[in-house]
Amino acid sequence: MKRIALLFAALICAQITHAGGIKKWTDSEGNVHFGDAPPPTQTTKRVQVRDPATGNGSMVKPDLLMSRKTERRKSHISDKEPDRDYGERLRYRNAAVKGEVLMGMTAKELERSQGKPAKINRSQGKWGESEQWVFERPDGTRDLIYLENGEVTARN
Repeated sequence: MKRIALLFAALICAQITHAGGIKKWTDSEGNVHFGDAPPPTQTTKRVQVRDPATGNGSMVKPDLLMSRKTERRKSHISDKEPDRDYGERLRYRNAAVKGEVLMGMTAKELERSQGKPAKINRSQGKWGESEQWVFERPDGTRDLIYLENGEVTARN
C-alpha cells in the first residue's frame, strides 16, 4: 500500500511539473532565473527538471538549480543600487550599451557606457559625496560628468 501511495505522489508531482513547466530566463543584468512566471517581456526556455539524487522527473525546487556563478553575482550587488522596476533597469542598461549618458545612471552604468574615466575628482560634505568624472576624447576634448551620491546629476 505504501508503494502505491508513493508512486501516486510521484506521478502527481511529475504532472504538476510537466503541466506548468519550469522556465529559464536571463534578466538585463545577466542573472539566470528559474520559475513558472517570468516577466512578460522575457523570452524563456522550458527546462526539464530532474532530481539529481534519483534521476527521475520529480519536482525539484528551482533554487537548487541555480549555478554557483549566479549566486556569486547576486552576492556582489551593491547596497547603493537604486530601487528600480524592470522597465527602468532595462532603459538604463540599453542606454549604457549604446554609449549614452542618462541622468540618474549609477557609477557602474556610467562606466559601462563611457569606459573608465581619465580622472575622478571627489569631494565630500554634509550633503554626501560628489564626483567629477573626466573623460578625455581622441579629438583632444574633455567630457565632464558629475555624480552625487553615486548617481549622474549633470554633464558638461
